[in-house]
Amino acid sequence: MKTSLPTRRQALRGLAGAALTSAWAQAPAFAQSSEFPNIVFLISDDHSTPDLGCYGNSAIHTPHLDRLASEGLRFDNGFVASPQCSPNRSAIFAGCTPHTIGTSRLHAPYPEWEASFVEDLSEAGYYTGAYRKVHQGDTFNDRFDFYRPARVPFSEFFDKRPSGKPFFLHVGFTDPHRPYRKGVFSPPHDPAKVMVPDFLPDTPKVREDIALYYDEIARMDSECGEVLDLLDRHGLAENTLVVFMGDNGMPFPRAKGSLYDPGIKVPTLARWPGRIKPGGVTNALMSAIDLPMTWLEMAGREPTAKMTGKSLLPVFDDPGAPLREAVFAERNWHNTLDPSRSVRTQRHKLIFNGQPRFPYRPASDLEGSLSWESYMEEKWKGSGSALEAHHWQLLEPTRPIIELYDLERDPGEFNNRATDPELSDVRRDLEYKLSDWMHETYDFLPPLWKSYPAASGPGRRDML
Repeated sequence: MKTSLPTRRQALRGLAGAALTSAWAQAPAFAQSSEFPNIVFLISDDHSTPDLGCYGNSAIHTPHLDRLASEGLRFDNGFVASPQCSPNRSAIFAGCTPHTIGTSRLHAPYPEWEASFVEDLSEAGYYTGAYRKVHQGDTFNDRFDFYRPARVPFSEFFDKRPSGKPFFLHVGFTDPHRPYRKGVFSPPHDPAKVMVPDFLPDTPKVREDIALYYDEIARMDSECGEVLDLLDRHGLAENTLVVFMGDNGMPFPRAKGSLYDPGIKVPTLARWPGRIKPGGVTNALMSAIDLPMTWLEMAGREPTAKMTGKSLLPVFDDPGAPLREAVFAERNWHNTLDPSRSVRTQRHKLIFNGQPRFPYRPASDLEGSLSWESYMEEKWKGSGSALEAHHWQLLEPTRPIIELYDLERDPGEFNNRATDPELSDVRRDLEYKLSDWMHETYDFLPPLWKSYPAASGPGRRDML
């Protein structure tokens, strides 16, 4: 039975209506008609940006997602709200950061009293469905008209959907989440040909691990192809927005569970024939919380007061259009308490470690992996490499409260410049941005700076 939330939703929208009237009045013409576009959302599990062929990885086999990119738009700066599965997925459903709705802890269920975009689309006349990993608790699954947790043919959804109704379909893959095993894809990827990121040691163990990771991505890509073929077969592709996105970074040391780019920067693609020009690329900063804002605007619906994302429709029309100045992310609990926050602009990244006395702790599924074994080997000590510098930075018993990186000069985020006088103004600006975001989103972690209303005078700030 589906959850009914009319009273709650009206209360949540109460504060948002007046401020958004003008913006929503400019919604595209199709949003005012009954011919709403269909929406398909494909989300992979533990998958960083470089690891699709369309992002320049020539060693990986992903023809179907590469086709999606060639027929649509590739986002080169797609980011998640959290480098962990369930918190980021809850952020997508709510359209806001996980801590705002109390879901920042890994495996925290979606609160029954919180609205999501699913009910909005249902109220707009959409038939809603989800396959496999939703990861928001069993009661949340009842919000969909159709839900199948098992690995069953995708055709069932299309066979059951009512004729004449638009639909929203969520497909949550479990690839390329660990554990890995051989034989999931044929032919298997060759360890000698994989692309080893600069934050991992180039060892036979790491190469074997990455090859297995590629195999699972290739298997997931083939299932994406099944969904795309079904859209073609049913004559639905022309009126369907297809979005593909990773839920957080690859399950390797210094990626998944961390606020470095390999943990929060994920592949993001969108195809919408007739609206998105084929073969486009955008450098616009986008966040996972921007997706529900986009989908609601497509359906002619207003966001709730808690939604803080930005609609992607302007970027769909013009890949060069500005979207947001910064993206934010958070980590709180993932098998250990590690409250940390980040703010990232096009050039700079600031990370605030709320518990600096604790050393880095990877996600539990990484410990014992082939890559973690190589990462922990003593031989990296004294090598003088950038890898060694960051290797020991992570494993030291304490960490800096503030990390600051110039991504143009240091894309690997190896050189912490938080105390560099040359970047003192950048640090202060990012600390302000992060603190304001933490205040505005009701973060339970104390921010670096207090925020004052305009009446207190321009530029008035105090450190907490």
